[in-house]
Amino acid sequence: MRQNEPTLMAPLPPARADFRAIHAGHASNEARIAALIAANMARLYDHLMGAGITHVAASFICDDDTCLITSIAAFADDTRVACPDLDIPYVDLDPDTPGDALHRLPLSDAITRLACDVLQDLRAASGTTLAADGSLSLDAAARANLLDYNPHPTGAR
Repeated sequence: MRQNEPTLMAPLPPARADFRAIHAGHASNEARIAALIAANMARLYDHLMGAGITHVAASFICDDDTCLITSIAAFADDTRVACPDLDIPYVDLDPDTPGDALHRLPLSDAITRLACDVLQDLRAASGTTLAADGSLSLDAAARANLLDYNPHPTGAR
């Protein structure tokens, strides 16, 4: 009788990670981020309307995993106005921070952070890392957002 080497690999040991718990934790974190973005957006809309601003336009450029807000313009109906000097409550979306610490940001910083939050959430949900540019309009009067998102193939700018 001829002895042969086994040709099949030994079966893998059972997984040590609890993938259901990992998936549940990820889903919980996504739900938390969505709720925080909605709450931050509602506070922003309230403060914008209180300041007489009906909508804000934020222009952006995104590369890989970062988004940069290049300009912010505030409007009262069709008239461009300066961003008022007021602070609004904002909760950071840091997944590593336990609990949700509410702190105050100047209005222009809050608009920048929220625009980046919305863009990064959109890019994460779509799985894209393509460079892009465009604008995000935050319509406080309608409590809605309008996104003009223009992806670019790498190096096409």
